[in-house]
Amino acid sequence: MGCRPNLIGDPRFPGSRGRQQQEEQWLNPAAFEAGFGSSPGIINAPDPSVFDEWWRFGNMGLRNPAVRAPGYWNLDVSLSKEFHLTESRYFSFRWEIYNALNHQNLGIPNTDWCLPPNPDGSVDLVHQFGCQFGKITNVQTDPRAMQFGLKFYW
Repeated sequence: MGCRPNLIGDPRFPGSRGRQQQEEQWLNPAAFEAGFGSSPGIINAPDPSVFDEWWRFGNMGLRNPAVRAPGYWNLDVSLSKEFHLTESRYFSFRWEIYNALNHQNLGIPNTDWCLPPNPDGSVDLVHQFGCQFGKITNVQTDPRAMQFGLKFYW
């Protein structure tokens, strides 16, 4: 389905939720409906004139300030030491750690608009099997990595 949905509620979930819940559903799917409304008659209508409704854009703008990705933070650490042999000759040792705390930042939620199957298990153009809307399926950061460096200056 390629149309912009109607925003009918707050896309953020109220209160605090666990990490697993956030990954499974970052956006509240109950806050959105199809741009042509939620009438199943439109989806199953045999009248071709009703299909014009399918191409109507919803009221949600392209950049809604309420629809945000999770925050991102990272800590990189570096230590260095110079070992002088003479005034002009010395070794420089570096130890660098990227993502030192090994913190996993969640990726961007999927915004391909669809909804999971209806409570009775039925599917249509809006309610689809395998719907990933609002789910976070990746991470933005790499795991902790270290590198060492040793240079000789002369």
